Amino acid sequence: MKKSLIAALPLFCFLNFGCSLGGDDDVVTCSAQWSVDLEEEINALSQASIEHAQNQSQATCENLRNAAQSYLDALRPYGNCSSLTGQSRADWQDAVEEAENDIEEMECNPDT
Repeated sequence: MKKSLIAALPLFCFLNFGCSLGGDDDVVTCSAQWSVDLEEEINALSQASIEHAQNQSQATCENLRNAAQSYLDALRPYGNCSSLTGQSRADWQDAVEEAENDIEEMECNPDT
């Protein structure tokens, strides 16, 4: 399960949205520099992944799960970009749903 989550998340690293600035408050202002906007979440997820790989404990697992959820929460509004259409939107939504399911299914037992 964790391998699936970690494998799915890099997919987001390849997404590049070129949404125009909009005045609608319900539409996210997107930019090609979304990775800069989400730098804190990306770094936290990367660090949590490294720590859990080096020391598989309940605490590092919880940190990884929390970091993955924070990243996904921060990334989710980018799904409202107007340039994300058709199959690209469907693929994006599928990837987000798969990542969400993987996060929910992560079990952080004392022996993980």
